[in-house]
Amino acid sequence: MTAASYRDGVSLRNGLRAIGQSFVARGRATRSELTSALILAGLAEALLFLVIHFFHPPTAPGLTVLWRRVAFEQSLALLPLVPLIGIGVRRLHDVGVSAVPGILLALIALASDLNQQLAAIGLHEGIPMPAWAGPIALLILAVALFWSPSAGANRFGPDPRTR
Repeated sequence: MTAASYRDGVSLRNGLRAIGQSFVARGRATRSELTSALILAGLAEALLFLVIHFFHPPTAPGLTVLWRRVAFEQSLALLPLVPLIGIGVRRLHDVGVSAVPGILLALIALASDLNQQLAAIGLHEGIPMPAWAGPIALLILAVALFWSPSAGANRFGPDPRTR
């Protein structure tokens, strides 16, 4: 089977298989595995949002209580994204790129988002980071993750489309 005849598209099975290999950073992953896992992570985020905002009691006044609730919600919101780390690393390997630039871009996007949220609720003035740094880093990472794969085997392993 060649890369042109590869037919294992976006599916629940493909997403669950990719998430099952969340902490495997060796080898390569296809765009359909990444897309399937992103859809599942998005559904988990939506469900988590509904549970937190509809079943969580109202926050009592006070900055300490607000900070604890924000920290709790942010921690929960990051949980469905944890499996995407391994998939993202393997997807960058499929493109032929080391994972280090991708991890740095993801950290910039995460730090920018957290910085803006903390500044918005008045916990601190924010780290001197341009507001556009996070979205630009995320856009570069998304382009890299969905870039065309390198044909055939590369230094990170065999082509996953020829299995």
